[in-house]
Amino acid sequence: MITQNIDRLHRMAGSESVIEVHGSIEFSRCMECACRVTLEQVVALLETREGAPQCAACVAPLKPDVVLFGEQLPEAAMAEAQALAAEADLMVCIGSSLTVHPAAGLPELTRRAGGRLALVTAGDTPYDSHADLKLDGDVVRELDLVLHAIRHATRTLR
Repeated sequence: MITQNIDRLHRMAGSESVIEVHGSIEFSRCMECACRVTLEQVVALLETREGAPQCAACVAPLKPDVVLFGEQLPEAAMAEAQALAAEADLMVCIGSSLTVHPAAGLPELTRRAGGRLALVTAGDTPYDSHADLKLDGDVVRELDLVLHAIRHATRTLR
């Protein structure tokens, strides 16, 4: 699972291997000493004092460990995402316009390596004409229909 989401929902839903290319709110980092603090610790700091949460070690501000506009994506996460994309037989892109790079380039890595591409997103993407499958409706509805079709096919094959 490669995601641009920062909200931890993929892991909370049970996904075991999640590459968060825009980071995660799971942790915050000290802007001075790079100390790492959990979200729960940050919430506790916010509940006990006013103002921005600060590092306990050096009293510098804490920043969520997410990519903000103008910052570089984490190198290790992008390298892992690129390697997986290049090895994938099928990449399913859900709910993305596929326009913000470098993550938007991942489907091209899959295609160049001979993999297939399925898009489940409302609206146009730069990959629409190259996709093996494009579902253009509401993402939740489209995925419900896909799951229904898979369940039906599975029962029929038994």
